[in-house]
Amino acid sequence: MKFKIVSILLMSVMIMVVGCDKFGAGDSTPVDVSGKIQGGYRHLPISMKDDTTRLVVYRGDYVKFYVDDQGQAQVEYPLNIPELSVGAVLKDNTLEQPFFKMKTPGSYAFTIGDKVGIIDVVELRQSNYRELGAEEAWKLVIKNPPLLLDVRTKNEFSTGYIKGAVLIPLQELQARAGELVQYENQPILIYCATGNRSTTASKILLDQGYKDVMNLRMGIMGWASKGYNIEFR
Repeated sequence: MKFKIVSILLMSVMIMVVGCDKFGAGDSTPVDVSGKIQGGYRHLPISMKDDTTRLVVYRGDYVKFYVDDQGQAQVEYPLNIPELSVGAVLKDNTLEQPFFKMKTPGSYAFTIGDKVGIIDVVELRQSNYRELGAEEAWKLVIKNPPLLLDVRTKNEFSTGYIKGAVLIPLQELQARAGELVQYENQPILIYCATGNRSTTASKILLDQGYKDVMNLRMGIMGWASKGYNIEFR
């Protein structure tokens, strides 16, 4: 009886570990994420021919759903993700779709018209990627400064930035990543306003071969809340 109980407990732990690895909770386990990043947005194609859909995206992704109804008469589809307070109308095969920021890890049910699905929001985990809190980042900047990359908009940058930061807005980063090629093997610390866009920016650089990418958790707002210096033009 005791052996049976132990076996059940061990099996439960194994299931939990496998589940964590599948959705990127391990240190370096690759995640099979859905869609592709284009212009700073993760594009998620949806086939209305499938009965159900399960999607995986990273926390911090700005996602756009694209509907392919394969010749059906309907051209507009209501999108709802109740737990994320998302409601919108998608149009078939158009590039002008609304976007939504995935801010909180978890699994969320969604509907697109009559279609149902689940979208899993997971943390980015890779061996050459890490997240730093404001205090840890400040100590690094003081002791051994990495390249600081600001991926906010120009207007946001003008309201205050971390000294020495290079500005490349997220929507431009894929096209302009080559401007940072001399830092490909050096530490890069990326920040945005609150730590979401910088996660997407980190994945863009990692996919292009950058070797040491860091993300400022809670962004420049977290940095400022600790009283660390902000520069103004």
